[in-house]
Amino acid sequence: MTKSRGVLIILVIAAALWALTISAWQAGAGGDTLGPSGVAKVTEDASSQTSPVATACVAIIAVSGLLAAMLGRIGRFVVLALAGIAGIGYGITALSAASAPGATSWAIIAAVAAGIGVIGIVWVAVASNGWMNSNRYARTAESASGEFDSAATWDALSRGEDVEDAPDDETSTDPDADPDSK
Repeated sequence: MTKSRGVLIILVIAAALWALTISAWQAGAGGDTLGPSGVAKVTEDASSQTSPVATACVAIIAVSGLLAAMLGRIGRFVVLALAGIAGIGYGITALSAASAPGATSWAIIAAVAAGIGVIGIVWVAVASNGWMNSNRYARTAESASGEFDSAATWDALSRGEDVEDAPDDETSTDPDADPDSK
């Protein structure tokens, strides 16, 4: 799996969960009843059906997917683990909405989707072990025409690469070599 496909999978999971978040999880319940007690009201609309906790979990998943593309191996595992935890939090929120009176089937569908999303996030995290960083701008020690390029050789030495002289090179870098032997 490539890095772009992994990020796309995480973003599709986040989009699907967000689409389920805006559906009505409870019949006739206001939006303030879908979140935990003590959480500030996000909207003044009493007919709003979105859960602020589920919406925050979806945002964490989406941002974690984008961050996974920018970070190294350990950073990817950390942010994808946070995305997995957010997916579990989304599922718990959906299950609590499903167990409340007046729950619709959308809450159960959202809980199942959260489980599938967590499995997808774990799969991307495991597959991200093989992601390679881009070497698009790496230069070799030879120019495009095959001739020796001193700037590219210096860059290769700076990177720690072993640059050898070409066998048909008529100049020697050995200070003890006899110039008349050539």
